[in-house]
Amino acid sequence: MTPCGSDRWRLQVAVDPDLVTGERRPLSRTVRGSRSEAKEALQRMVVEAGAGLYGGGRATVGDLLDQFITSATLGPATREDWQCVIDRHLEPSLGCVPLWKLMARHCDQLYARMAVAGLGPSRIRCAHVVLHRAVAQAVRWGWLARNPVSSATRPSVPRVAISPPSIGEVRAALEAAGKADPALSCWLQVAVATGARRGEICALRWCDIDLAERIVRIERSVCATARAGVVIKSTKTGRSRVVSLTTQAAEALSERRATFIQGALDTGRGFEESALIFAGDRNGRHPWRPEMVTQRWGRLRCGIGLPHVRLHDLRHFVATELLTAGIDLRTVANRLGHARTSTTLDIYWAWCRPATGTPPTTSCPPRVRSDALIKGRHGHRGSVRWPDFGI
Repeated sequence: MTPCGSDRWRLQVAVDPDLVTGERRPLSRTVRGSRSEAKEALQRMVVEAGAGLYGGGRATVGDLLDQFITSATLGPATREDWQCVIDRHLEPSLGCVPLWKLMARHCDQLYARMAVAGLGPSRIRCAHVVLHRAVAQAVRWGWLARNPVSSATRPSVPRVAISPPSIGEVRAALEAAGKADPALSCWLQVAVATGARRGEICALRWCDIDLAERIVRIERSVCATARAGVVIKSTKTGRSRVVSLTTQAAEALSERRATFIQGALDTGRGFEESALIFAGDRNGRHPWRPEMVTQRWGRLRCGIGLPHVRLHDLRHFVATELLTAGIDLRTVANRLGHARTSTTLDIYWAWCRPATGTPPTTSCPPRVRSDALIKGRHGHRGSVRWPDFGI
């Protein structure tokens, strides 16, 4: 604390080296008042500097985002999507802002500009999530004492009503696929039987299927991005699960297996259980790209007059039919690969039966033809004989 005139004091505080550049720059401030008031200001300045609430570091939001995206543990698709958000929205708007000056006001102004530019609520929410995660990492690294993004207004995303296709629509799609695209027909039968995600079905191998027991183990997923290419990784939740197959799905897989084995014999290749079921080559080594399946489904649905039915709606179809049939929420959540039943409940609450004092029923409504809901021999949760949905 140095006097520099009448009732003027120059305050300086030594701080730790800059965490990004390694430079050591003292913090300084000039205040007016008595000596006691200057001492109080100096004490506040020391506290602020120690808490990371006062400037001095040269790290910007852009520096943080660059280090965050390279060190974060993310899946290929998520990494590419977040990098796009950083390059297009966060860096241009906030990249030059000193990190210690970042405030909730900056975030709210960014979200407002994105909305004016016509970006959807989900994209604005994604920008908020990326920025919040990055600044939270800065707090863990010791760059900041608190996360100002937590005080920003979290963008809301309107809930989209679930509209699963009817049994008749699903039946029509399967029949059309059987005539026009047998390989896609088999893929769709597995989708309707398991409710699995499209990447999970594309990653299935013959060794994952037990046709005698009519069960399938789901433990991988295919992800395709422009930067990383086609990658086989773990499932979305990082967990594997065993689910059962419907009669139609088991028959479709049996026919495809027979065709695959015959093709291997005709070309002099040996059949490998590790081969992919849905592959773009005869050796079963290169999986179908998920977006390719979506494109083939798009052509099929338009040809039969169902342009409103998305490929993901087949997953909604399985979930809603099972819940309507009286299957308990935990079993349905496991079949869909949800880590928590709360996720299933949040999406499909309208199809869940209200809690009553009576024991849950195992009988299915007349509209659903069942194989009999019998637990599988292996005792895996979710490995039960399922309704064939009248298809």
